[in-house]
Amino acid sequence: MAQDSRQYCDGYWSGPDGDVLVTFRRTNNARDVRDALIGLAYALDQEPPSSHGMCLLVTARLTTQRLQGEMQMFRRIVRPDLAERIALTTVDTRGNIVGSVASSGLIDYLRGLAQQELTSAFSRVNRESVKAHVIEQWLKGQNLESQAQIARRTKASAPTVAAALHDLEQQGLLHTGQQGLMLQEPSWDAWRRLAEAYASKRSSIRYTDHSGLARKPMEMAKRLGDLQQKGQALSVTVGGVIGAAHHYPDLDITAPARLDLHVGGSDLQFLRKIDAGLVPTIDTKAKTILVIHRAGSQTEAVDSADRLKIAAPTDCLADLIEMGLMAEAQDFAMALNRQAKANSVTANQREPDHVTY
Repeated sequence: MAQDSRQYCDGYWSGPDGDVLVTFRRTNNARDVRDALIGLAYALDQEPPSSHGMCLLVTARLTTQRLQGEMQMFRRIVRPDLAERIALTTVDTRGNIVGSVASSGLIDYLRGLAQQELTSAFSRVNRESVKAHVIEQWLKGQNLESQAQIARRTKASAPTVAAALHDLEQQGLLHTGQQGLMLQEPSWDAWRRLAEAYASKRSSIRYTDHSGLARKPMEMAKRLGDLQQKGQALSVTVGGVIGAAHHYPDLDITAPARLDLHVGGSDLQFLRKIDAGLVPTIDTKAKTILVIHRAGSQTEAVDSADRLKIAAPTDCLADLIEMGLMAEAQDFAMALNRQAKANSVTANQREPDHVTY
């Protein structure tokens, strides 16, 4: 058994015909799929010829045709004796295997691994969530916290915090100023990359209504606000167009096409009180009425005048980009930069906190 090779995998299953090394990915980015496949090929090269590899993928955007294309390209560039031993299969957001797998024992193992990874993702704080926290502090005009302070606030591990700050530095978003290490104003391209990376680490469930009688997004949002006034669904925040318009009232969108909700935890019972006709869907062609987003940690919410809990700007920006509203997302990002400048004027009048790294 080549133990060193298995550090690149999330688990392995020992079957009658050999071991199956498994890598799990939750992504909408084809590059992540390629990295996972190459990692499996590297691991299998150090294993006995009887071993195989399996890439488990949770994705909302990558179509079956696109994934088949990625596998064809992978098999063209990797040694045939490795490529033919690696398979790619998808799972839904509940951990159910989509497609056929030969062994029932392997199916049970894959389902268990997928459910474990999906569940742990809701409590694990990743570096993208840490970067979102740093951005939000900057938007408020606050000084950059120390690594220890960031770890306490986000509940992330010290290595995760260090990795997040290193990423920001590599992207040219951190610089040393008179007050120590400071965040640089992001360009639109930097905002887009930050938001897309943040979105890639969250799990989303899409809902549709086959009856065609679904309530409009604003009506569902109002119902959510009524529930929250009664002390229910307090871990739910509103993002998307509605959330972005709260942060930036001049956002040029007349009406939201869907309702984006960010949920801390796994309780979704409140959905039936918003609209009992909603049903989850993985059909990319179905009209999406509502989307539930769940990430490794929940960003700080703000209360709106109409009694709604609003998601943080990073969440809202990621939603706009996911919907393909690129012009509106860019306008929103530039408005956030202006707000940060205005907030920093007040902050600079205070004695700066000393930050030691």
